[in-house]
Amino acid sequence: MRLMLAMKKLSFGGSGMNGMRLCTLLLASAFLLIATPVVATVGAGGVYSTLQYDAQRTGNVTGIAPETASLLWQSSEKTAGCVEAGPIVSGDKVYISTWWSSGMGVEGNAVDALYCLDKDSGEEIWNNTEVYGASTAALADNKLFVGTHRGNITCVDAASGELLWSKKIDENPSWYGVTSSPLVLDDAVYVLSFSDGTLHAFSFDGAELWNFSSGGEIFNYASPAAYKDKIFFAGNNSSGQHALYCLNVSTHEAVWNFTTETEIRGAPTIWIEEGMVFFTTKFVYGKQHKLYAVDITTGAEAWNVSHYSSWASPALSKGKLFIGDSADTTFYCYDARNGSLLWENDEMGGSIDSSPVVADGKVYFGTNEVDGTVYALDADNGSIIWSYTLHIPPGFGGGFNIASHPAISDRTLFIGADNIGVLAFRDLKFWGFNTDAPEKPYPSISGRHYGNITPSHDVYVTSLFTRACEGTGGHTEYVKIWNDTWNGVEGRWRGYTGNWHTIPFDDAFMLTEGETYYYHMDTGSYPQIHHDKSVLDVRDGTMTCTNFTDANGRVYNDWIPAIRLE
Repeated sequence: MRLMLAMKKLSFGGSGMNGMRLCTLLLASAFLLIATPVVATVGAGGVYSTLQYDAQRTGNVTGIAPETASLLWQSSEKTAGCVEAGPIVSGDKVYISTWWSSGMGVEGNAVDALYCLDKDSGEEIWNNTEVYGASTAALADNKLFVGTHRGNITCVDAASGELLWSKKIDENPSWYGVTSSPLVLDDAVYVLSFSDGTLHAFSFDGAELWNFSSGGEIFNYASPAAYKDKIFFAGNNSSGQHALYCLNVSTHEAVWNFTTETEIRGAPTIWIEEGMVFFTTKFVYGKQHKLYAVDITTGAEAWNVSHYSSWASPALSKGKLFIGDSADTTFYCYDARNGSLLWENDEMGGSIDSSPVVADGKVYFGTNEVDGTVYALDADNGSIIWSYTLHIPPGFGGGFNIASHPAISDRTLFIGADNIGVLAFRDLKFWGFNTDAPEKPYPSISGRHYGNITPSHDVYVTSLFTRACEGTGGHTEYVKIWNDTWNGVEGRWRGYTGNWHTIPFDDAFMLTEGETYYYHMDTGSYPQIHHDKSVLDVRDGTMTCTNFTDANGRVYNDWIPAIRLE
């Protein structure tokens, strides 16, 4: 892992954070981890397996996302070529392809390749120099499907990086090759060749199942999207008529096509609930350049607005459509139902070729300019939550342009940048597990609780806080947390001294996202109780009651203590 080549400007909603404070936080976090070893098992984390997260290309990601521009790591200079692909993430690995390292105008040791990096450190696990380009990979069945600079669609073993097969699909690849990002639907892989506007369908073992050609050249970064038995993609017939095609996957026949004056950019975005598909068309002076909404069943236009399109695809979340542009460097949010403008932010300062993703109430993307910037905006109003700018030092031959599409997994934002490689951002804090207070904590009584905890994110734990009923000494006297593969950690109450609501665990530990753990708690006096809740769903995960035996010997299966793991 190397330090940044250039000085960076970090801003949080307009206010700066100096480097000394950042270093102090990093050192403090490192010391905490060293001083208190993690004893629980490490989980696989979230999966971000394709361009814009899903087959509908919504970019709508579940889970927690960074609230600050805290850089976790930057990948090595081997990855510092031209990075226009987006990263994908699975388990403890991040995958990304680079290309045109020799054409970046910077002396260095960059190597064109498909890279596999460690999710938590950025260290290289493997690379494959036979596979490189600007295509964002798709992951399925432990295989990576990705386009290459040579005009091929390839399949690589995700664990080892071994090339399993490679098939030529574009005989006129120019300097692009296959920059379309493959789409996995059921047991097939779909990808576009740009020189002839053809959609190709391959089996996982490399046999071409069928193809559909619109006949003419399309935007080289165009990628397909799908829902159920329909697949949507950019086309162009031999007479130069551009159109969005809707194809029946079973019959391989066009259901409809929606014609446009100029080429269709990026990938379509599908709104399943309202039956719409969204896409943009290229700006050409004197011709219509639009953001369109079309009915996915009939192909009839629902609405359109004028738009200076970039390479990017829209993102869709909670009925809102998010997209940046290339002309006035503005980021927009529209009501996806009718196209009305909800907000705009014109502070971006550069072309927005990065397809946005939305997570945890924030929208993330980068700007394609020499001093590229990663942005996090408030999804409700467009205000800047944080930004991270890569400033080019004097005499540096290239730029830190960001056309890469971000990915979010396990509380971490990953994004590529030219002459850099991959940047990973993760907040410098540990998330707890909080049941919150019940509306009606009474009746309450001490007793013995057994149940399960399944966190929705990793939880770093040093102590247990118990909420007491008002005016009482409610507390926990003993607690143990464990699971089927881990003996667990215990904590004991130290009496009514100091912060008596909180008891420390013997050792700090990590609860892993999605894993289920058992708890045993012995309470005293009158702790707050969630009643009539055999299962309690909260933001931090799920807590269940399997058995509560009170001090009088009565047994319940729907009493859950109001606690917080800290």
